Amino acid sequence: MLALTIANLKMMVRNRQTTFWALFFPLVLVVVFGLFDFTAASTSDIAFVDAADNPASQLFIGSFGELEQRGLLRRQEEPASLEDGRRLVADGDLDFLLAIPQNYGTSPAPDQPVPVALLVGGEGEERNQLIIGIARQGVQTSTAMQAANSGANDQQPAVMPVGATADLVQTERLATQSATYFELVLLGLVAMGIMTHATISIAVRISNYRNLSILKRMLVTPLSIWKFFAAEVTAQLLLAIVQAAVILAVGVFVFGAQLNGNVIHMVPAVLLGSVVFLNFGFIISAWANTPAAASGMGNVVTLPMMFFAGTFFSTSALPWVLPYFADALPLAPMITALRDIGLHGATAWEVWPQLAWLSGWVAATALVAVRVFRFS
Repeated sequence: MLALTIANLKMMVRNRQTTFWALFFPLVLVVVFGLFDFTAASTSDIAFVDAADNPASQLFIGSFGELEQRGLLRRQEEPASLEDGRRLVADGDLDFLLAIPQNYGTSPAPDQPVPVALLVGGEGEERNQLIIGIARQGVQTSTAMQAANSGANDQQPAVMPVGATADLVQTERLATQSATYFELVLLGLVAMGIMTHATISIAVRISNYRNLSILKRMLVTPLSIWKFFAAEVTAQLLLAIVQAAVILAVGVFVFGAQLNGNVIHMVPAVLLGSVVFLNFGFIISAWANTPAAASGMGNVVTLPMMFFAGTFFSTSALPWVLPYFADALPLAPMITALRDIGLHGATAWEVWPQLAWLSGWVAATALVAVRVFRFS
């Protein structure tokens, strides 16, 4: 028994690739989870429709600067109109919209400030009250500035009556199409499942073929090599479509997830993403000496990507420049495209930036796979 144990340990040590990935893999997970700040408050998206565009309105908008610096708010571009902004809030693309009227800061009676309109989406009540409070404070501050400017004729600046702050912000809560956490994760799981299967299965399969000299023997058969690989890729793409359909069906019919878009429009994202990760599998198989090593290397590639690309958690919880790095990963545009289509009713041509980014990954990974692939 002891001799067999020692012999097995020796074989494990000699298989350096398998041993390395077995030891390195847990460290990768430690690094991934260590980088996410799960204690940080979530970030809300806010936009302003500034019809006044004067010093008073700019001062009011500046009152939200501290929340932006603390990472509680993320300011988005100003919508083209109030109706466009209302639509963004209703679709769940914005959490808050503040509309500043044209006569803001120019009222002839400084003690009667012009109120602003606040459109609220699906945020929690605690965050809503925080934004309402900051908005009221911002109106008070800009009103005090206006009163001070109007007091240049030696009149006493007007003081806002007690209780008047309640009317400074006219709040309207909109019924939104914001998705539940499960619905967000469901679309992420579709992309994740395709990624892990495509990457690991092809890497293990090709590595096994190489070890058994099957690839080398194919070179002397009448079968064209490109037909073999074309058939392999086609089968994997068909399986990816079935895989996506099964995951979505379980999520919708078993767990009650709501999908607002046409799932047919997801097919281009599924196919492009699958090709990218199949190429990753071909690349990994070129360096893996055994199927076990190929499986370990595939997991090291796919598991960090599934966390960094936003499958389960928002990438805004990452520090420094890592959110931008995460958005560049091939899984990120695939997840974004699937969520835009499934949850917001987008069409395939409306998510063309994500499809274009995936196409770029297809070209880049295909070039690398062709250069590094070996038959023996």
